[in-house]
Amino acid sequence: MASEGSTGNRIIKASGLIVLAHALFKVSGLIQLRIMGHFFSGRIIEAVYITAFDACIFALFLIGEEVIGPAFLPVFMGEKDKSGEGAGWKLANIVLSVQFLILLAVSALVMIFPDAVIRLLTAWDVDNQAEKFHLASNSLVWCAPALLCLSLGSTTYMILNGYKRFFLAAFGDAAWKLLLAAIVAIGVILYGADHRILILGIVLGSFAKLATHLAGLLKELKFVRFSLLIKNPAFRSLLVLMLPLVIGIVFAKIRDNYNNVWVLSRLKTDGLMQANLYGRKLYGAIGWLVPYALSIAMFPFLCEMVDKNDRKQFSTILSQSCRMLLSVFLPLSLVCAVLAKPLAFVMFKGGQFSAETAALTAVSMACYTLVLPALAVECLLMQAFFAHRKMVSITIVGIVFSTVSMVISGVGIVVYGLHGAAALAVVAGGFVLSRTLKTGTLTILLKPHIEPSAFAALPIFLLKASLSAVITAALSFIAAIGYERFVSAGESFPVLVGKLAAGGAAAAIGFVLSVWLLRLEEPRVMLKWLLERKNMRRSK
Repeated sequence: MASEGSTGNRIIKASGLIVLAHALFKVSGLIQLRIMGHFFSGRIIEAVYITAFDACIFALFLIGEEVIGPAFLPVFMGEKDKSGEGAGWKLANIVLSVQFLILLAVSALVMIFPDAVIRLLTAWDVDNQAEKFHLASNSLVWCAPALLCLSLGSTTYMILNGYKRFFLAAFGDAAWKLLLAAIVAIGVILYGADHRILILGIVLGSFAKLATHLAGLLKELKFVRFSLLIKNPAFRSLLVLMLPLVIGIVFAKIRDNYNNVWVLSRLKTDGLMQANLYGRKLYGAIGWLVPYALSIAMFPFLCEMVDKNDRKQFSTILSQSCRMLLSVFLPLSLVCAVLAKPLAFVMFKGGQFSAETAALTAVSMACYTLVLPALAVECLLMQAFFAHRKMVSITIVGIVFSTVSMVISGVGIVVYGLHGAAALAVVAGGFVLSRTLKTGTLTILLKPHIEPSAFAALPIFLLKASLSAVITAALSFIAAIGYERFVSAGESFPVLVGKLAAGGAAAAIGFVLSVWLLRLEEPRVMLKWLLERKNMRRSK
C-alpha cells in the first residue's frame, strides 16, 4: 500500500499538470471574453453567447459531463483493474455509443425547435425583445453541432483520467478556448463584428477539444467499437449510479438558467446578463485553476482508497487538502471582493464594453468571489462522495440548496422588483449563501466516512484562517484607498493597475504577517513541500 506521503506527492504532481492545462484554458477564456466584449455589442453577446450557447448548448454539455464523469470513472477503473483493459473498454464503448445517439437526437430537436427552446430559457418572444429573440433562435440552430464534440469530450476526459493522463485531458478544454479566441480575433479583423464568426469559433473549438483527447488516446483507439450491449453488468451498475445524478444536475442547470438568464431577461436594463456572466468568470477561473484541478487529480486516488477500505489515508488526504485550500481561499476571496472594481475595469473595459457595464460587472464579481472558500471545499467533498458511490445524498442536498438560490433570486427580482446592480447582487449573493450552506451540509453528511481525528482541530483552524483573511483584506483595502487618495485617482488603465498593485502587495504582506502571528501551519506546509520539490528537481 502506498504511503500517505507518496500518494500525496502523486496527487500534487497530477494537480500541477491539470493546473497548467487549466491555466491555459482560463487565460484563453478570459482573452476570448475580452475580445468579445471589445468588438461585439451586448445584444450579440447576450443573444448568441449567453443564451444560445451558454444557457442551452453548454448547459446540455454540462449535464452530460457532470452525470457521466463521476459515475463513469469509478466503474471504468474497477472494470479495467479487475478484468483487464478490454473489459474497461467494453463499458466505454457502450457509453460512447449510447451517448452519441442521444446527442444526435437532442441536437436535432434543438435545431428543429429553436424558437420553443429560447422561449423556455428566457422571457423573450416576438413581442418582448423581438430582436434578441430572433438572433438567439437563429444562432441556436448553428451552435447545436458543438454539443456532439463537447459532450463526447466529457467521456474521453474521464477515460484519460482513468489512465492518469491528466494534462491532455484538461488541455482539451484549453484547445477549445484557444481556437475559439483565435477565430474570433482573426474573423473580427477580416470581416468585422459579425455574430456568425462567434458561432464558427464555438463549433470549430468543440472539434479541437475532442481531437485533443483522441490524440491522447491514440494507443487505445484500437479498442474503440460501436456497441449497444446495454445488458452489460458494468453498464447497468453505471446507470444505477447515474440516475440520481441526472435529477440533481438537471435541477442545477434549471437553477443556473433561472438565476443567470430568465430573471435577468425580464428586466429592461441592457448589459445585466453580460455583467453577470463576466462577473462569474474570476471566481470560476480561480476555482478551476486550483480546487477543481486538485479534485480531478484526487478522484482516481480516492476511488482506490475506498476500494481498499483505507479509511485513515482517505481521511488524512481529504482533511489536509481542505484545510490547505481554506487557508489560502478565505483571504483570497475577501481580497478579490475588495479589489473587484479595478479588476473588472482592467480585465474587460474597452470598446463596446462600457464603463457602466464594467461597474455592474464589478458588483457581480465582488459578490461571486465570496463563494471561493465554499467552492474549494465542495470540489473535494463531491469527489469524496463520488468515490463512495453516495449519489443519492448529494443529489438531494444539491436540489435543496439550488431551490434556496432560486427563491432568493425570485423574491428579490420578481417579487420586490430589484433591478440594476441590486439585481446582480441578489443573484450572486443568493448563489454564495446557498453554496456555503451546501458545503457545510456535505461536511456533516461525510463525517461517518471520516476518522474523528480529522475534525479535532477544525474549529481552531477555522478561527485562525478567518482572522488571517480579515487582516489580509483589511490591509489590501487600506492600501487601495490610500493609493487612490495620495498617489493617483481616476479610472484610467495605469491608475487602476497601480491600485491593483498596491492592494495586491499589501494583501501579500498581510497574509504572510497574519500566518506568522496566528501560527497558521497549513500555508507553511505548502511552502515547505514546494521548496522540497524544487530541491529534488535540482538534485536530479
